[in-house]
Amino acid sequence: MAQKQRLADFDKRLHAANMVCTLHREQNDFPPSFYGDLLLQHFCIIVCHSGSFRFVCNGEEHHAEAEQTVFLSKGCRFHISERNSECLYSLVLYRTDYIRDILGTTILGMRFYEIKYPMDCRVWHTCQEAEITHYISLLSTFSNRTRSEFANNEKTLLLLALTYRLCNIYSHFTADKPTARNPKAEVYMKLLHLIQKHYMSERGVKFYAEKLCLSPKYLSTIVKELSGFTVQQLVFQAITKQAIFYLKNTEKSIKEISDLLHFANASDFGTFFKKQTGLSPKHYKQTDLGQK
Repeated sequence: MAQKQRLADFDKRLHAANMVCTLHREQNDFPPSFYGDLLLQHFCIIVCHSGSFRFVCNGEEHHAEAEQTVFLSKGCRFHISERNSECLYSLVLYRTDYIRDILGTTILGMRFYEIKYPMDCRVWHTCQEAEITHYISLLSTFSNRTRSEFANNEKTLLLLALTYRLCNIYSHFTADKPTARNPKAEVYMKLLHLIQKHYMSERGVKFYAEKLCLSPKYLSTIVKELSGFTVQQLVFQAITKQAIFYLKNTEKSIKEISDLLHFANASDFGTFFKKQTGLSPKHYKQTDLGQK
């Protein structure tokens, strides 16, 4: 009876489009919505601990068994078609858009892998099932907690850590895979490297377009298509992250940070930083010190 209630509660959270929905271990049945035609609004991970189950993703049937992990992309149509009595699993569904601005290029890296290897569904023995399950376990402790700023921040950090883990898994499984050349993805990855090299002094689209021998308009189109950001937004993210690092981890003055990041003056830096974060550099530093 307790399990039926947990599954019913999970369905309610799922259809409320929550940021994260989890079911941790010892689940031998799936939520009712998983047996219908479910359109996924989240990125979905299912770790099979024992037994096996079959499912249909976008019209194609797949099979998962013990020590395998299922990865399902947002936008898939999915349903469970069969499970055996020994089936035990853990799962997490989460929305990457919630942490994309915080994580920056790692989420964009995941997007890159989706473009380079367009698959709605993957079933892998990753050799990291225990680690993924551990993250699901930690995230599951937040399901019924009273909301607080500290709990939300902790949950966000866990999602960041899980996403880093997934990117590591993706990179491992795609490293040796032969693929057709994808010119747009190659341009995008070259741009990310250029931004990391030049962001402290170069902010204009024209500079990066010239380095890539492309027109600013074409480069902007590619970047927006692949990442959802403009070139300048990617540069501004890099600048903001470096500014936050200086504010949190050094004793440098705001004027010194402004000079290091090649702003005309501290006032211009302050205006930029507040637009990006919602706080002035001084207020951000004071807030951070107050939390320590």
